[in-house]
Amino acid sequence: MRRNVFLLLALCFVLLGCDKGDDVEIESRHSEFCKISRMLYEVTYTDYGSEFPNDSYDAISGDMACSCVRNGDFQGRNFDYYMNQCPTIVVRTTAKEGRYATVGVARLAHTSEASVESGLSQDRIDLLPWALFDGMNEKGLVVSSNVVSRNDWGETPHTGTNRDAPELNVICVIRPLLDNCATVKEALDYLRRYNITPMESEYMNLHFMISDPDESYVVEFINNRIVARPQYIMTNYYLFLDSITDSAVGVERYDILKENYGMGGESMRGMWNLMRMVRYSNQYDFPKYKWYSEYSLYFPYSTIGDEDVRGMLDAMLAEQAEEWPEELEYVGAHGFREDSDWWDTVHNSIYDIRNGKLWVTVHEWYDCVYEFSISGGKTVRVPAESAD
Repeated sequence: MRRNVFLLLALCFVLLGCDKGDDVEIESRHSEFCKISRMLYEVTYTDYGSEFPNDSYDAISGDMACSCVRNGDFQGRNFDYYMNQCPTIVVRTTAKEGRYATVGVARLAHTSEASVESGLSQDRIDLLPWALFDGMNEKGLVVSSNVVSRNDWGETPHTGTNRDAPELNVICVIRPLLDNCATVKEALDYLRRYNITPMESEYMNLHFMISDPDESYVVEFINNRIVARPQYIMTNYYLFLDSITDSAVGVERYDILKENYGMGGESMRGMWNLMRMVRYSNQYDFPKYKWYSEYSLYFPYSTIGDEDVRGMLDAMLAEQAEEWPEELEYVGAHGFREDSDWWDTVHNSIYDIRNGKLWVTVHEWYDCVYEFSISGGKTVRVPAESAD
């Protein structure tokens, strides 16, 4: 069996919305795209549009099985997705009046390495600063997004948080928060001034971890309300419901992060090692947890303790484990498939909140770690055995 449950979600998860009214004139100015390593690029924008560019929604698509942790000065994030041909792009933006400098990690759907190197179209260039999955600004505000099941967002279908306010779609949240907010409090106040509308997906919505140098909150949208509470671990299920539902995903990853939480506050390397423990390929070799909740579309979460269900899950995972080395060998020899049934941790981000540094690893190539600075300068490769 080459397909896992998230293939079903990916067919449905296309990020749309963010209707900001009339089209906004865009005059993006940026550096050359620099190739850091295979499947990893960086670019610096000195200017870009102040609103999400309309007619570009289909360029941000994908399904995510993500993990996020904040401990001390560090925030770690894994973005799990298909091993396809879309490269990871670190996007740096410079400060200007009314806008903070930022650095974050972006990805555009249906975009290959070849298309980046031959020159992206103007609409994709305009969109890229908005296509962040996680990012940090010069004040130490860090924002990460993870998906959650739309089935769980409350008894009232989520249509918006403040219907009398200007609309801001949930996929557009990270860019304006990083541009305009220095603290968690400012970020929450910003969100409350808008009508935060859901993704136009039958199955998925987003929740966020927002951190500053002093505190971290998870923000969820439940019963058309913004629910924000102090929280330091986040995966792919609602944290502020009364109980874990059958739609929950990432329960095991959450438990692993909680059990090993202390190591993430030691250093950049400590957080990097913690996030490595929940890399997506660990569903095949971690001895204690087998990512049963990832299969919630096949088997309700409440049934995974049943002996018969566990047997079926074990058989599915054993079959995938047998095929996993073959897939890795193919990817190493031929590059990434355009349509892959296999997942890995597409990017791992570690943010040093107080020092404005970012470590990035792509596709679980943990011998290749690169450090980016929010202030610019040369991107460096981190020594494999470095302690910090």
